[in-house]
Amino acid sequence: MDDQLDALGMAAEQLDADDAKYVAAGVKNVLSSLRARRVWENHIGAILTHKQMLDATTWSKQNLSQAVKDSRVLRLPAADGTSGYWSGGLTDSAPHVPIAGVKEVLKAWASADAQPWTIASWMSTEQAELGGRTPRAALIDGDYPLVVTLARHSAERLSA
Repeated sequence: MDDQLDALGMAAEQLDADDAKYVAAGVKNVLSSLRARRVWENHIGAILTHKQMLDATTWSKQNLSQAVKDSRVLRLPAADGTSGYWSGGLTDSAPHVPIAGVKEVLKAWASADAQPWTIASWMSTEQAELGGRTPRAALIDGDYPLVVTLARHSAERLSA
C-alpha cells in the first residue's frame, strides 16, 4: 500500500499546472456526480446499474431491454451517457419483478413525454390523492386504477 501511495505521489509531482487543473476538475466532477446520486437515491431509492438490475431480476440482457421497451422498467439516463434503473418499480422480494400496475402507470406518463427522473420522483413522492401514500406504495397496496388515473392527470397537467 505504501508503495502505491509513493507511486501516486511521484506521479502527482510530475504534473504541470494545466494537468493538475484538469485532474482537479475531473475529481470535482466525480464528487459532484456522487453527491447528486446520493440526493436522488435518498428520494427515489436505489439506482441500480445494468449488472445489478440483471442480478436482481435474474433476467437476460434481452429480457431487461424488452422490459424497458414494454414500460415495465424505468431506465434513468445519466449525464455521462450511462444509464441506471429505478429499483422502486420492482417488488421487494427476490427475484425482483416489476410491481403489478407499474407498466400501466409508466405508459400513462408517455403522453407527457416526461423525463424518467421526473416519473421516478413522482412515483416516490407522497400524493394527497392517495391518502399521503406514494404511488409506489399505492401500487403495492393494490390500488392500480387509482394510481393510473392519477398518473394520467399528472401527465396531462405537465404537458398542458
